Amino acid sequence: MNIANSNEYRQEARSVTRSRWDGSRVLFEIEIAGRPVACGISRAALQELNGCHHIASGDLLRRFVEERARIEGIAASIFAIRPESVTGTVHIWADDIYDPPSAPAVARLPAEARV
Repeated sequence: MNIANSNEYRQEARSVTRSRWDGSRVLFEIEIAGRPVACGISRAALQELNGCHHIASGDLLRRFVEERARIEGIAASIFAIRPESVTGTVHIWADDIYDPPSAPAVARLPAEARV
């Protein structure tokens, strides 16, 4: 399932589960086109999103909830460009906050092997 316009994903994405901290990231799910999509955001990404160098573990979920709409939009954008063959959790890393990934590069011509 590949919708060409990632804005469609952002508009369709909605939370379907409560978030939880697993010791290294906040895990959550969104629903896209009627299908649940597992997602996770790293501590570093949350810190970047909140503009701070450290967030106490006990404060991570509150910070996540405050930025949830934006986080879900980022997750939906990443999901929109992910090849259909890639499955599993959609991860949001610190680099994704202000420099979101673009569509994957695909070689147009096969590379020649040098011998």
